[in-house]
Amino acid sequence: MHWPSRLVWRRTAIVAVWAGAVSISISTGVRMAIGAEADLVTVLVRITLPFLIALPLGLFWFTRLERLEESYKQLLADAAELARRASVDPLTGLLNRRSFVEQFNLSQHHGIAGIFLLADVDDLKQINDRLGHLAGDEAIVSVAEALRERLGDKALIARIGGDEFCAFSPRSQEGAGDLDIDAISKAATRKFRARLGDNTVELGTSIGTVRASKGLDFNNAIAASDTDLYRNKAARKAIQPEPS
Repeated sequence: MHWPSRLVWRRTAIVAVWAGAVSISISTGVRMAIGAEADLVTVLVRITLPFLIALPLGLFWFTRLERLEESYKQLLADAAELARRASVDPLTGLLNRRSFVEQFNLSQHHGIAGIFLLADVDDLKQINDRLGHLAGDEAIVSVAEALRERLGDKALIARIGGDEFCAFSPRSQEGAGDLDIDAISKAATRKFRARLGDNTVELGTSIGTVRASKGLDFNNAIAASDTDLYRNKAARKAIQPEPS
């Protein structure tokens, strides 16, 4: 049995007191107007009857009202959680593509300068084939954590595909070129090794960037940074030693 809460009792008591006061005032006024006298039983009935009626009705009604209020609060919480889930990637907790595009385009509409970054995990299929798909997931999460760590809380960061990420880091025009992409790659490798408990595994992260300014939309930013990414990827592979 659900016992009424303190709030329900308080609401019911207030209503019962008001009902009793109004009933007694009206009955007393009528009695005085017609000059009638009331005996003790009549007085007691006039005092207690409003409470006998108001208390059970108040408890019933306010209990139902409280349950409706709790249901509404839960509905709002569920709706907020669904909205949050609809805007984030479940594996990494980063924004999903749709949410990122909306926020990035809005930032450029308002002329917020900064760096747009595109990143992907090198040879993710080989990681999956050699170490397993769980290790591949760990690689993706490691890159996500590295982006959060190096870009900070003010950056928009999203996972836009299987092993693809993009980010927008707001910066002044003077400081627009101070993004250390090598530090992001090193942080991703460090986190990947820690997650696997193996200091010998390698995790390559290719990154391309473009300076963002008013008028640049997501599609143009992707195209420009994609060119830079593959140029950097080719340069990195050219200097890697051939496997023995």
